[in-house]
Amino acid sequence: MHELAEQLRRARSEGGAFLLPPRLLIRLSGGDAFRYLNGQITRDLGRLEVGGTLPACILTPKGKLCAPLLIHREGDDLLVESDLRLEEILMARLERYIVADEVTLTLEAPAPTIHLFGKLLEEEPWASVPGIKATRLGFPGLDIPATAPGAEQLSLLDQAVIETLRIEGGIPAWGSELGGEILPPEAGLDRTHIDYDRGCYPGQEVISRLKSIGRVNRLLRLFQVSDSSAPPTPGTILLSEDGKEVGSLTSLATQYDTGAILALGYLGRGVEEPLFALDPLTGEKRPLSIIKTIGS
Repeated sequence: MHELAEQLRRARSEGGAFLLPPRLLIRLSGGDAFRYLNGQITRDLGRLEVGGTLPACILTPKGKLCAPLLIHREGDDLLVESDLRLEEILMARLERYIVADEVTLTLEAPAPTIHLFGKLLEEEPWASVPGIKATRLGFPGLDIPATAPGAEQLSLLDQAVIETLRIEGGIPAWGSELGGEILPPEAGLDRTHIDYDRGCYPGQEVISRLKSIGRVNRLLRLFQVSDSSAPPTPGTILLSEDGKEVGSLTSLATQYDTGAILALGYLGRGVEEPLFALDPLTGEKRPLSIIKTIGS
């Protein structure tokens, strides 16, 4: 526990590095690849910078999430990264709209990759090392091959520390905060994954209507659990003071340096404290507090 606490404190102040987990990678090649993908996603691919990445979503016609994406270029090809569990869904979704387009989809095996972030990027040799700019924990970072010179000397952060940093930053993840019933604004993805000033794509009408005349009924929030000795679990129901069900928790993590328990979860719009987490085993209600709202 002490080692994790030190890693967490160091990561916040000095940055750090971690090995990316297994992920889905799809290559789009062919003369129509750029135009085709641009017509399917929520961002304008013209804003993809050389050596950078572009977060985006693919939506259903009803505006719900099909897959969150991270896109970058490799020569004339486009590489689409997403959660490994979405291989079948995303491949089928991308293939569905290819008619007479010159586009080929190929599953790639991602090379082992290390992500660097924070002040570590200002130090040599990392300040000069080539890589792909990516935002994975809410602030700028760099992806480099795990085989890059000097990479073997990096002290990699434990994945438990990365999960704490993710939850502290309010970064939603597929399978926890994100799924097929989520509207992007519920999870705050409209701030990072949507361009409202671009052309048509499947689901755009719903997303534009939500922005102009509507609103979502629930919002992703970051909570702190008051009783760290008996932390809740993902799926725990949230109750208002009068006992009404108003939301649920999706992810939890320990702040190893303070011992506090943080959680992400969805809460009905307009619902405020006092709030309680209902223990499914004992029926006890444990208070928790809202730290910030992530959805919009």
